[in-house]
Amino acid sequence: MHGRIESGWSVEEGGLVYSAIVPANTTAIPYLPASGVEGITEGGKPVEKSKGVQFLKYEYGMAFFELQSGSYRFVVKKFLSRNR
Repeated sequence: MHGRIESGWSVEEGGLVYSAIVPANTTAIPYLPASGVEGITEGGKPVEKSKGVQFLKYEYGMAFFELQSGSYRFVVKKFLSRNR
């Protein structure tokens, strides 16, 4: 592997926003706090239609995905906050 891995998140009006850059020849497994997969988009479309993104499982209020190399921007409209 050679390259920079980047990720970050923020809370905006539309929900929780998570961005990631995965370098060539690598994969990443982010997990996002969500009330379900149906409220998650990537690149403005439903996550299940996003190229390079594979849903792995939903467990304990977290949606797990495998990401191929590339740039991603997820929006979780209904997310679970541990502070609520």
